[in-house]
Amino acid sequence: MPEAPYIKHVKYDENSPIIDREQLDMLVVSDGREDDLELAGELFELFANESAAKLYALPEVCSQGDANQLRNIVHFVAGSAGNLGLARLSAFYRGIEQAIDEQRLTDLSEVEAPIRYEFEIARDAFRTNFNL
Repeated sequence: MPEAPYIKHVKYDENSPIIDREQLDMLVVSDGREDDLELAGELFELFANESAAKLYALPEVCSQGDANQLRNIVHFVAGSAGNLGLARLSAFYRGIEQAIDEQRLTDLSEVEAPIRYEFEIARDAFRTNFNL
C-alpha cells in the first residue's frame, strides 16, 4: 500500500484502507453483476471528473493562502470519496477540514502536493480494483 500523505497539524487515521469495499457495496449492492460494476464505474468517473475540476484551483488557492476555499474543495471531495469507499482519501481530507476549522492549518504553502498525491493514489486504486 502506498505511503499515507502527511501535512503538519493534520490528524487522521493513516492506517485507513485506500478502498473500503464494504462501504462501496452498501452504495452499490454488488453481487458481481455487470450492471452493478457498471454503475460503480459511472459513479466513480463522475466523482473523478468533478473532483479534478475542484482540485484544479489548488495552486491558486494555496498560493493565496485561502484556507476557506481549500476547506470547501476538500469538503466536496471528502464526502463523495467516503460514499465511494475511498476511505483514506476521505479521512485525510476530513483531517484537513478539521485542522482548518481549528486553525491548526494556516500555512498552505506545502499542502498542494500531498492533497493531489492522495487523490491520485485513491483514483488509481479504484480504477485498478474495478478494471476501469
